[in-house]
Amino acid sequence: MVKVLEAVPNFSEGRDLTKIEALVD
Repeated sequence: MVKVLEAVPNFSEGRDLTKIEALVD
C-alpha cells in the first residue's frame, strides 16, 4: 500500500484510497 502511495502521491490525499486498496487487494 505504501509503495502505491509513494508511486502516486496525488492519491495520498485519501480521496481515492478505497480504489487503491481494492487494486492492492
